[in-house]
Amino acid sequence: MSLIYSLMDRKSAAQKVLLSPDVLFCISNYIDRQDDIFNCLFVNTIWTMVLVRQLWKSPIWKTSESYQKFLRTLRSRKSKFSYGIMVQRIIFKNHRSYENNLEFSTMDLKLISRKCPNIKHITITNQGQPFTVVNVAAMLGAAPNLISFTVSNCDNEWLHGALRPMREGLCPKLQHLEINDWDRNWGFDVLKDVGEQCRNIISLKLYQRVNRMDIGKMIVKSFPNLQTFECKHINFAGLQGLITGANNLKSLTSQFEDDITDEAAESLAFAFAKLESLRIRIIHDIDYPKFSSSMAKYQSCLRHLHLATVHITDITVEKFAENCNYLESIEIYMCFHLTDYAIIALANHRNIHLKHLMIAYNARITDEGMKHVAINCINLKTFIAMSCTKMSNMSFVNITRECKNLVEFTVRNYPWQTLASIVHTLATRNKGTLKVFKAYDTGIRTNDNSSNHKLNAAALEKLAIRCPLIKSMVLRCRMQESNGSYLVRTLKRFQNLEELMICPPVKFNKSNIKQLEKHKRLKDITIIRGLTPDAELFLKERKNENKGGVYITVVN
Repeated sequence: MSLIYSLMDRKSAAQKVLLSPDVLFCISNYIDRQDDIFNCLFVNTIWTMVLVRQLWKSPIWKTSESYQKFLRTLRSRKSKFSYGIMVQRIIFKNHRSYENNLEFSTMDLKLISRKCPNIKHITITNQGQPFTVVNVAAMLGAAPNLISFTVSNCDNEWLHGALRPMREGLCPKLQHLEINDWDRNWGFDVLKDVGEQCRNIISLKLYQRVNRMDIGKMIVKSFPNLQTFECKHINFAGLQGLITGANNLKSLTSQFEDDITDEAAESLAFAFAKLESLRIRIIHDIDYPKFSSSMAKYQSCLRHLHLATVHITDITVEKFAENCNYLESIEIYMCFHLTDYAIIALANHRNIHLKHLMIAYNARITDEGMKHVAINCINLKTFIAMSCTKMSNMSFVNITRECKNLVEFTVRNYPWQTLASIVHTLATRNKGTLKVFKAYDTGIRTNDNSSNHKLNAAALEKLAIRCPLIKSMVLRCRMQESNGSYLVRTLKRFQNLEELMICPPVKFNKSNIKQLEKHKRLKDITIIRGLTPDAELFLKERKNENKGGVYITVVN
């Protein structure tokens, strides 16, 4: 620290502010790209000493080579910094762009446990070696500061042994536990032991069925501070046991089983805690007008509502929209019976407060309902529409025209003419806030070229100028462009683009690929049926050389 302050003494007042470690650390929390943090290391010695911690907080291994470099750095005795103590998050998974699995070993896990004593977050998605009961238990035992733990593909025997440090109270700071297992029959005794020893857990996610009252009550008793709970399925007895006493619960996600009728659910509505998020799935032939009416009266704090309920009707959505005064996000998934009445009620009651709207797989909501959303919900930030057959071009044009501060716009299974109109309107009306744009057409190739707008490189160029913040873009649709080089130059105009999926109208050649690789931000590219033979050979040779940079996935 004496070096830092001696350097600061020779700077102006403005420079001193930007050289203050506390200020720099606060600024670094707003930098979400690792390459930006890396470039900041070369600005000044003080910047290096402060920001290197942010860079090493959550290492990412996209290739075997990057993983081995990480291990070599931990082993090195000549490092300028103690990198290991900076590591807080470890994710043992294979990057989707890397075909061969990373080879983790027992020695690697021991090295990481020894050199990285401040690990707070661990995620394990790999199966088998070296993530055995003994190795994982040893790693958890060496992580007293652990805050979250996520594991996939495990069975009862593995859980009992690997989670032993948690069951013995060696992870007292644990707040989040997520078990995405394929064996749904593991015993709840391990969960009870973990809850009784890790009293700070506030988030619990299980790929499991809660089908008895005693299980629900055990969860409530063992996790008294629980705020977020998610399970695969829950029946009436399990729900009754869970919500009774869960006074701190703020988020509930599950699929209701057949015995949770409207009357049964209504009888429990008063017992629910003041939720902020409710995500329910219902596939049986039941609507919930009584439950929704009673539930809405007690849920004045509800902010997010996800309904994946096949037989739900308009009255349910209307009651939530009318009574939940803080509701700002709603997702309607496979609600086949909802009509414009529900959408108009949502638009009228939530109006400028609605920030997020998703409607998927509905054949009754029309342009009329969406017109009310466009007029009333002008502060909409996220809009997602998938396979809503009665929504025409006009629905989306109205949304993009009136909701000028959209951050994400996603549409699936619509004609290319509709997508072209969306791009044109975004390129003329959006206020430059758009960060995610995903467009999927129907996949049906027709000779119908009737449209006022074209989806070509010129249209995308206007979008790039109007919306420079776009980070993720999907163009899995028909495009009217015959010049591959022009299209690539246009894609490079999206200066902040990091992820791209595209179905090129003309096949990209080797030169086009090299140009895309020069993009300063682009990290992941998926190209669908769009490469010439020389480009395919180039990518194959490049992958064999195991070089970093842009990761390109080819889908044929």
